[in-house]
Amino acid sequence: MEDLKVVPMQFTEFEVESAALAWLEDLSWAVKHSSESTPDTPVAELADYSEVVLAQRLREALLPKLIRGEIRVKEAERFLKEKRL
Repeated sequence: MEDLKVVPMQFTEFEVESAALAWLEDLSWAVKHSSESTPDTPVAELADYSEVVLAQRLREALLPKLIRGEIRVKEAERFLKEKRL
């Protein structure tokens, strides 16, 4: 059998981000583009450009699931701690 050479695929950050956003939209997540929430806009949700997660939105998404019993507090706490939120 012939040796097959594996060639690693190269993806740009834009391609990976676009694919991830499309996947999240398919899962019914509301996607908000960075130009709508950057620190220098009147409706800024990010304190600075180093933030990549909208922490308040994440909390608002988790709270109803906690109330309905879909997830447990320990699971939510572990998730937030792992993400350093």
